[in-house]
Amino acid sequence: MRYVKIKARTYNEAMMKLKMDHGDDAIPISHKNVKEGGLFNTGLFARDFVELTAAIPDVKPAKLKPKKNIDLTVGTNDNVNELLKQVIEKPENEPHKKQHTGLEQLLTQSILQSRTQQEEAKPVDRTIDEPKVETTNPSYIKLEKEFNELKALLKNLVETKQERLSMDIGLDNGDMYFKPFKEILRKNDMDDEECTMLLDEVKRNVSSEDMKDKYKIEKTLRELIKSRIVVSGPIDRGKRKKVLMFVGPTGVGKTTTMAKLGAILSLRQGLKVSFITIDNYRIAATEQLKKYAEIMQIPIHVVTDPAEFKEIVENEKADIIMVDTSGRSHRNDLKIAEIKNFADNCTCEIEKILCVSANTKRSDLAEVFKAYDILHIDNVIITKVDETSYIGNVISVADNYNKPISYITNGQEVPNDIAIAEPDMMVNMILESTMR
Repeated sequence: MRYVKIKARTYNEAMMKLKMDHGDDAIPISHKNVKEGGLFNTGLFARDFVELTAAIPDVKPAKLKPKKNIDLTVGTNDNVNELLKQVIEKPENEPHKKQHTGLEQLLTQSILQSRTQQEEAKPVDRTIDEPKVETTNPSYIKLEKEFNELKALLKNLVETKQERLSMDIGLDNGDMYFKPFKEILRKNDMDDEECTMLLDEVKRNVSSEDMKDKYKIEKTLRELIKSRIVVSGPIDRGKRKKVLMFVGPTGVGKTTTMAKLGAILSLRQGLKVSFITIDNYRIAATEQLKKYAEIMQIPIHVVTDPAEFKEIVENEKADIIMVDTSGRSHRNDLKIAEIKNFADNCTCEIEKILCVSANTKRSDLAEVFKAYDILHIDNVIITKVDETSYIGNVISVADNYNKPISYITNGQEVPNDIAIAEPDMMVNMILESTMR
């Protein structure tokens, strides 16, 4: 008994290679997913393979011979295996459907021929009342079973190759060097139009001799994405009292984000901070903010109407006033208008900060930005970055609405899990998380 290892794109392909190279007596033992390649052994752009471990008997058992009076030979196993091997190793940029169809026709014709020969070998001298006796040949059953298995494998192979080819749509001249980067952009929930636009821009900025250099392509793409990211920088005191209103959908973490910034500004920077909550719908959120305010020794006001809100804001002596609002669905225009009424009724200038979760679909993010645009949003905070590997969706939508990004939060711990938004950091989050 000896042991071999076979690497292939998929498990089915590995099994087919095992059968072609070592026959039906090979015994598969285990398989695992491995990566190969990558730039300078870093794993960057490494390709996924399946590694199959199998045992090969030293002596193959004798095969049963078919009956002499029926010829079930399709051709030698080497011929069938060679045809399959040609189909599997056919380059992706060449047509392959005809080869698949021809092989299926060959196998089908062989089956039909075997059936005809079997019918001709049966005795025909029967009386009218004699019942018809069906004979089943073991070799024929085995052949038909193998035919069905091969047909299923061929179908899977065709679908796999078609799926790979479909991923290349939009790449000029089938340029495979840009394919990994298009996949990265797609994983960041960017649509085909935006992916094509970005990659076309990269091609215009990369010389013809550098078109095959993945490092040059990545560097150019980094600079292009970086140029689209606008940040507003951290919150500063300013020359006069600053009012910050945190808005956004339910569950994105507005209250926790406000508590983090309140702790940083009051405890670390020594500024006088005051909290106001106009969230009268979520009692738990109000109690949570009160607890944070008590721990940080920050005054908090619970407001129920716009007139009271205006009075407290105008009389508050704090350097920075932070306003927590109730979460509102982006489809509920009336409730968002209520928040706008609080802001418009106040004579002080209010900076509106939209909090959005990084794990929100791009299509939903676009609707959120559109709905809250009535408030004239000043900047954006991306929350819950720790719950997803991709933030390109938020950056793309924010760019479309010309909204700068101020902070990124990556956990629930107050006040540590928050960082000032920086273009280099966000580009790394877009590209490197998908390259691991």
